[in-house]
Amino acid sequence: MNILFYDMGSYTYQDFLYYLERAGHHCRTVYYHFPDKFADDFFVHRFAKYLTEESYDAVVSVNFFPLVAQLCHKHQIKYLSWCYDSPLEDRLKEYFSYETNYIFLFDRVEVEGYRREGYTQVFHLPLAVNTKRLDALAFPPARIAAYRADVSFVGHLYDSPLDALLYPADEYCRGFVEGLIQAQLRVYGYNFLENLITDEFLERLNGAFRKLGQTAVSLNRRGLSFAIAAQITHLERTFLIEQMGELYDTHFYSTRPYNFSTPVKSCGPVKYHTEMPGVFRYSRLNLCPTLKSIQSGIPLRSLDIMGAGGVLLSNYQPELAEYFEDEKDLILYGSMEDAFAKADFYLKHEELRAEIALNGYRRICEDFAYPDKIEMMFETAQLG
Repeated sequence: MNILFYDMGSYTYQDFLYYLERAGHHCRTVYYHFPDKFADDFFVHRFAKYLTEESYDAVVSVNFFPLVAQLCHKHQIKYLSWCYDSPLEDRLKEYFSYETNYIFLFDRVEVEGYRREGYTQVFHLPLAVNTKRLDALAFPPARIAAYRADVSFVGHLYDSPLDALLYPADEYCRGFVEGLIQAQLRVYGYNFLENLITDEFLERLNGAFRKLGQTAVSLNRRGLSFAIAAQITHLERTFLIEQMGELYDTHFYSTRPYNFSTPVKSCGPVKYHTEMPGVFRYSRLNLCPTLKSIQSGIPLRSLDIMGAGGVLLSNYQPELAEYFEDEKDLILYGSMEDAFAKADFYLKHEELRAEIALNGYRRICEDFAYPDKIEMMFETAQLG
């Protein structure tokens, strides 16, 4: 097939393109970084030109782009987008209904939610890992020594706008949100935030803004729940990393520095393709608490850890438990206390830890390979 690939610098572009071309498809890539992904006359003009100057069977992208969807609908070309972000920005739904869309999300619960709203062009598809690329990576002894740690965390702690959203709130609203935070912190595998944020509560909070003359501010259920989820994620990740740092040699890799209260080693950022796999491979445990707004799916970072030969230490997540066996392929915790207990156990039992690393890698190779996922995409879109 002849495929036009749009990309703006995504993590998985190279691997996705590699397997498309390996399957015999001819791909032309358009790179462009949107100042505004909802309105860009320059992009619309140029991309429309690409669609008309050559015949394409489909357009593909990593993540969903509204202007691409709009143009593909106008020119009646199928648009396949495979997203590693979750949840998607609420405004994107305005572009979901085009019959030319085939939107693939890794979170099954998110897909079910969109389908209940009538968006039939949204489909569930777990993400994939290019283990061949990861297997070929070799690291010099100095790098291996630097990457070795009992526990490592790679990612962001998340900055939540929740404090700003609650600044006009009364004591009741603040107490209610704090109660949601404390309850959701203790529950894994089910996100109940949106269900408990009622219309009455939103009206009370928005009314507090109006009293201050902030008439342009109007919080909705999805936006507030995401802000709360980001705050919960920050609290969980910070607490776990600090406590791991108190007990074990713990490394923290992020583009955003943080002053921990325990001796956590801050190592700065690592490059996704060339350095991050080394961290995963040579750390004894890789801590990866899921962003709380991801309701059921397996984040890309979790798959990357296992695909690089590392041991994943993650909160319970429904699809992780569905595709992998706990304490055989990976290590899942159901509470923060459980996370510390399991970390302590497997750091004291090296043979069991190494066996989990091997089993997790094998499961990735079997069930999360790019060729299989691409075939599922094309079958859904009735291509090929």
